Amino acid sequence: MIRFSANLSLMFRELPLLERFAAAREAGFGAVEIQVPYEFPAERLARAAEAAGTPVVLINAPMGPDRAAPGMACRPEHREIFRSELNRAAEYARALRTPCINVLAGRAAPEERTECLEQLTEHLSLAAEVFDAAGARALLEPVNPFDAPGYCVPSFELAADILSRCDRRVRMQFDIYHAARLGLEPDAAFANVRERVAHIQFADSPGRHEPGTGTLAFERIFSAIDRSDYGGWIGAEYHPSGSRTVDSLGWLRARASHRARDS
Repeated sequence: MIRFSANLSLMFRELPLLERFAAAREAGFGAVEIQVPYEFPAERLARAAEAAGTPVVLINAPMGPDRAAPGMACRPEHREIFRSELNRAAEYARALRTPCINVLAGRAAPEERTECLEQLTEHLSLAAEVFDAAGARALLEPVNPFDAPGYCVPSFELAADILSRCDRRVRMQFDIYHAARLGLEPDAAFANVRERVAHIQFADSPGRHEPGTGTLAFERIFSAIDRSDYGGWIGAEYHPSGSRTVDSLGWLRARASHRARDS
């Protein structure tokens, strides 16, 4: 059965971060994710998650010195800071009991791609080792080049190739929104890489808002995931189209209603 988590970095932003855990639970989510948790001590986040009964199932590794960049794992000039920041991510994962850490690759110019891909492969293998000691798994996420121009891993095919060459503990983060932005049918794209996927996220496309605001057939996509052997969480990682997150959750209430009728 599909299990949904709420991304607290994009959702429930009308509340302070520490209050979003309880809001997510009240809204019907069984878990949460946080893109960048490092603005708060890990212990405070852990207490808020425990009090709300919402495990933190995903965080991102630190993004690097350029806050506007989508990660730094592919950048040779950030080798030292990347390695030191892995330890910080592992400390948060240990405190939060987080099973997955997304390691964003960063940007690479065409003339740098070979060097950057080699660096990324090396860094992912290192992340696998460091995170494993904290009980967590490193993830690699393909990101569409329209939202993140120049991103080093702009396709699922390239991500799969990288994963075949690095530590086998590294898995893929599959984002339905990015698949759609790449012009793919998300359910078919997921089936092609299913064996590598350890976490899923979604938003409608275009717009990156909640299901029902774009063109994606989420019932078909969720049903395809439900029929697979995927047993992880599916993270709602979208920008609510209105000022209140609860007003964007009609899709979640509808699924809960369908499950109640089916049971």
